[in-house]
Amino acid sequence: MGKRSLVLIIALALAAVATFAVWQFLSTVEDEARAEVQEVVVYRATQLIETGTPVSEARDFIEESTELAPYVAFEGSQIVCTGPAEGSDAPLDICGRNPRLESVLDPINVAAGPISAGQLITSDLFIPPALLTDVKLSESIPQGKVAIAIRPSDTDSVGGFVRPGDRVNVLASASVDLSQSVALLQDPELRKLLLPSLLEEEVPTITIPPSPDSGEEEEDVDTVARLAETLPGTVDFTQTVLQDVEVLAVGADTRPSPLGTGLEPAGTQIVVFEVTPEQAEKITFAEQYTSVSLSLIPSGEDTVYSQFDSRGIIVDDLFSLIDRIREQFEEAGVLLGN
Repeated sequence: MGKRSLVLIIALALAAVATFAVWQFLSTVEDEARAEVQEVVVYRATQLIETGTPVSEARDFIEESTELAPYVAFEGSQIVCTGPAEGSDAPLDICGRNPRLESVLDPINVAAGPISAGQLITSDLFIPPALLTDVKLSESIPQGKVAIAIRPSDTDSVGGFVRPGDRVNVLASASVDLSQSVALLQDPELRKLLLPSLLEEEVPTITIPPSPDSGEEEEDVDTVARLAETLPGTVDFTQTVLQDVEVLAVGADTRPSPLGTGLEPAGTQIVVFEVTPEQAEKITFAEQYTSVSLSLIPSGEDTVYSQFDSRGIIVDDLFSLIDRIREQFEEAGVLLGN
């Protein structure tokens, strides 16, 4: 064997010895490090668990896992932990304050919300079904708004097609009693006191001659008082009192928790609006003293509702009653203000 071959063999032997020594050293360090690591048993979701999934179904998607103890066993932790992992140097009671799997996965519980794949199981991820539906409508009302309800008929609520999130106009209809106004117009003193701007000039009087052979004297008649007798006792009136009002709920169907979709009438239901306090007063007054109905307005991303100046509609807008009365006053020489 040559000298060079001998040197090569010795070098390889020394390299093998050095490699073994390094491996042994690293193994010792790793064993020591592992001895100091404290791992505990936890549980993770293996796939997405949908909101409301019963525990009986969710169990198939939950598996045992391990995690470092400092990230699990701490004051107030809600992570499910059942004790130290196999080979861990953690004390047996390290998970003493953490919730247990059997208490979290109670058969009556359901998933409180979507549980992502890989997510650690905590005590607040599964709750009784009653808590899942315990949603307060007040939580969805923005600051500065209030909720107020009415119960319109099927016809008055757009045939029952109003849904949470829709926007509507509120219309009020009433019969206005004019009997007191007629009495006021018939009294000259009251007219001057209460309605100084109604008449633009002095109210003329007309002289009515007696019928032949009646023996009666001539009679001076107040034209306004005489014509006031022709006024109707009541006037039916309709006006849009609120515009672009958002519907918060229709019966049990609410904006934060809708019951379903589809164009089917909901029938006679209590309709809840999200309005300002001032608008709530108008709705309450309108419901108490008038007949309230709703009109559905367009909605959509590209739709912008244009509000209008509602002056209301009376019988004169359908017929010519008021025009005829005005003509009679003007023919009598009385100019009425607008």
